[in-house]
Amino acid sequence: MKPTTKRIQLLAIMLAANAWPLISVPRTSLAADSTGIEPYIKMRWPFAGQLAPDGTAYFIYDPDGIRQLYKVPPGGTQKDAVKLTTFPDGVGGYSPSDDGKRIVLTAAVGGSEQFSMYLLDAASGKIDPLFVNPEHVYAAPLWRRDSKAFAYRSNETSSADFHVYVYDLESKQSKKVYEAAGDHRAVDFNRDGTKLVVSKYTSASFSQLFEVTLATGEKREITPKGEEWSFDAIGYDAADRNFIVNTDYKGDLNTIHTIDLQTGMIKPVLTDLAGREIDYGTLNEDHQVLAAVVNEDGYAALHLRKTSDFTPIQAPTLAKGVVGNVTFQGKNMLYALDNANTPGLIYKWDLNKPTEPGVALTTADTQGIDVSKFRLPELVHYPSFDGTKIPAFVYLPGDYQKGKKIPFIVQYHGGPEGQFRPGFNRSFQYFVAQGYGVIAPNVRGSSGYGKKFLEADNYKDRMKSVKDGIWAAKYVIDQGYTDKKMVAAWGGSYGGFMTMAAITEAPELFGAACDVVGVVNFQTFLEKTKDYRRKLREAEYGPLSDPEFLKSISPIYKVDKIDMPLMIAHGLNDPRVPVGEAMQIAVALKKRGMDVGELYFPDEGHGFAKEENRLLYYKELAKFFDKHLKKQP
Repeated sequence: MKPTTKRIQLLAIMLAANAWPLISVPRTSLAADSTGIEPYIKMRWPFAGQLAPDGTAYFIYDPDGIRQLYKVPPGGTQKDAVKLTTFPDGVGGYSPSDDGKRIVLTAAVGGSEQFSMYLLDAASGKIDPLFVNPEHVYAAPLWRRDSKAFAYRSNETSSADFHVYVYDLESKQSKKVYEAAGDHRAVDFNRDGTKLVVSKYTSASFSQLFEVTLATGEKREITPKGEEWSFDAIGYDAADRNFIVNTDYKGDLNTIHTIDLQTGMIKPVLTDLAGREIDYGTLNEDHQVLAAVVNEDGYAALHLRKTSDFTPIQAPTLAKGVVGNVTFQGKNMLYALDNANTPGLIYKWDLNKPTEPGVALTTADTQGIDVSKFRLPELVHYPSFDGTKIPAFVYLPGDYQKGKKIPFIVQYHGGPEGQFRPGFNRSFQYFVAQGYGVIAPNVRGSSGYGKKFLEADNYKDRMKSVKDGIWAAKYVIDQGYTDKKMVAAWGGSYGGFMTMAAITEAPELFGAACDVVGVVNFQTFLEKTKDYRRKLREAEYGPLSDPEFLKSISPIYKVDKIDMPLMIAHGLNDPRVPVGEAMQIAVALKKRGMDVGELYFPDEGHGFAKEENRLLYYKELAKFFDKHLKKQP
């Protein structure tokens, strides 16, 4: 019997005995917080805000430690918020109808991401189940503009593929309107609801759009046939003549284009923003106003345009930071803004009063900590092994003196096509307050810097991104901030792989590492990940049909190089990176006689959604880094 199988059986026995959480440290240490990290992690603020036509504000919030949906009555404040959901594992997302009378909710059990779907009546608060089956996923609801039906996606008839359905509220029946192999979702109805555009996502650099005539079932691709570009849907224009997209079509950067639905002609329309990457775009209810969020080296800036001719509309004056949560309701626009010392509050701004600032609808619970004193990062571009300049954000303590050697953390983002953004980061600020430095690199393969950079780590180029991550550690050492073995590698998901790859490729640099829900064996990862994720990940990492290459990039085969303490944290219900990845590395290291810190959560998936679990994880992480990176008295 394989060691991993034995370990899975051991975990099952411990779970049956209610041995929760599963952790390799004495239980007496779990309650106390000798680190002082708890108030940082308990900071909270509402997010995902939306307005109903009557002025009711909705948002997701977790004052009880689990994310639920709340509402604030018209004219009220956050103190008047009413909790609308009580799902044991929290709400996954929500989508209000255009008339504000109903809300589609999604929720899953234990972090599994096997979302079920529910319908909430806004007047009564009653919640009715629509599609509840933990064997399938029901997600991405999109309301028709008359609020009498919505589209959604599900893999109920094929575990590896997402098809698109339309649910009619009057008949209470669903109809499959788009069926094909691949990852599909509905992205916009036209004005009268007779047509629906569906996207197919193949990889971060290849996605297509199809228009469905719902009465006949006729389908046609509106993106160029036989070409591979990224087309991120925004929506029909106000006249339904064009479809607005964010695309890298025949270029490198994602920019706003229109697709003429009669001729198929694709035309760039925000030429004044040429040379800048667009994060995303969204439209108001009548599709006459476009909000475009521009990626500026990790920061995000907001631009508004008329969709009739794409001329500018005055936008609110915002501080430099990361803009998100842009939604419209009538004359009002909601947005969130955060930076390193400002939590992401939700603001309401009146389009008819463009010179007036946005009004904050929410407040942040900062646990009595003065966040205005939090450290702002410095944007640097360090040279990697081949001279490529890698953007990164560096955080230093307020009392840092040049030449002083301090413990340093290299934090790798997930994805791999993610991007570290310089927003409000509670854990970074805690470590900086404790005398650590932090560097967060955006290695090649990160989004936000164009198609060429995004694809620079695909398949056989995988280890180039690992080298970029290693050179981040070399950079802070070469700059005199720290020394070898005073550096920690830390990351989650793909960042977990980066962590394990860095410490096996350059163990001489690192004194500790923490792998959170990370990949260590690409073959077993691809075999065990959810069916609907396999093709997407094979496009990025390489196919199962090339086992020798997958083996060559898998840290599990290089464990003999690991000579520093390792902490592992994982959710047992992780659908993306199954927990067997964590168990493999733990077993392999223990066979070598090494002590591995392990933390498993039976009620979590790909990350830690519940506050009590996050608190435990961060307390143990802080003690782990202090023990192994700080000089002990």
